[in-house]
Amino acid sequence: MKNKVLYCAGFILLLLAACTEKRYKVDTDSVQVPLHFTYLYKEVLPEDGKTGPDEVLKSLKAGYPALSRGYLEEILQLGHPDTPFTKVNLAGFLADPYIKETRTAIYKTFPDTKSIEKEYTDALKRYSVFTPQAVVPSVVFSYNGFNYAVVALDTCMLVGMEMYLGEKFSGYTGLNWPDYIRQRRNPELMVPETLTGWLMTEFPKDNKSTTFIDEVVYRGKIIFYLQHLLPDRAEKDLFGYTEQGFNYALENEGNIYGYFIEKQLFYSEDKREIIKYTEEAPFSAGMPRETPGRIAWFTGWRIVSSYMKNHEDVTIDQLMRNHDYKTLFTQSKYKPKK
Repeated sequence: MKNKVLYCAGFILLLLAACTEKRYKVDTDSVQVPLHFTYLYKEVLPEDGKTGPDEVLKSLKAGYPALSRGYLEEILQLGHPDTPFTKVNLAGFLADPYIKETRTAIYKTFPDTKSIEKEYTDALKRYSVFTPQAVVPSVVFSYNGFNYAVVALDTCMLVGMEMYLGEKFSGYTGLNWPDYIRQRRNPELMVPETLTGWLMTEFPKDNKSTTFIDEVVYRGKIIFYLQHLLPDRAEKDLFGYTEQGFNYALENEGNIYGYFIEKQLFYSEDKREIIKYTEEAPFSAGMPRETPGRIAWFTGWRIVSSYMKNHEDVTIDQLMRNHDYKTLFTQSKYKPKK
């Protein structure tokens, strides 16, 4: 009899889990939403390497009339497209050996973008379903001067191809990026990382919320949403963690949470302490070195996942527009085991 009771209980738990996941399942084949992909990097870095500045400027202005000025002035910092000095700067840019090396690496790493476009397409279709009032961005494959993985504009996002040439790309050496940064410069992390940037732009944190728990829950919401935009992705990719780092976080979830409690960090407004656990770092300060950096993102994701599990009537759209981070935390009933 006891075995039957256990079996029934297990079946009910599985059924509940299935129902919970069903609320996030989207048949992307049936979603009709206009999606556009363009290739700005091919205009500014033509594959033949022989196109001169006059042709590049003409092509940029013709293909991207609303974007060319801001792109040249703000992103590449070469100047206004209609000034003679910009043409001189662009000529130097095209002749630069480092730029030539980067151009070659981009075309070698990305002979085509079909698989990437497919993942973006499915993710953005889910985005249109989960947040129906939001703008579905066009994706512009770009060259962003090693400054931005993604530039989020009103109706499009510029994805920096040069940021995903593989951690062993020799051009990264001159940038003096540490290993923990370079390990996330791999092509397979392009989609999750750039969608994270888009989500943070579309759903910014309430500036009045200044405590550590506000930051933790906000970042947890971003990762939770990303998880359901990319349901087939390994969870480690959502954070840009190595498999070892992600597994360590999972296995020590309770200890990590306990550390934040012990140090009384959750209601702290000390920006120096907040940055230690939310911004780029090789590991999380004060914890074992096996703990990956930005561990607050992981804890936030677990808190938000617990909240949504306990509030099945809350939609993702409602979650993302809820800025009462402290209430989300207390209502999450999050209690990881040590």
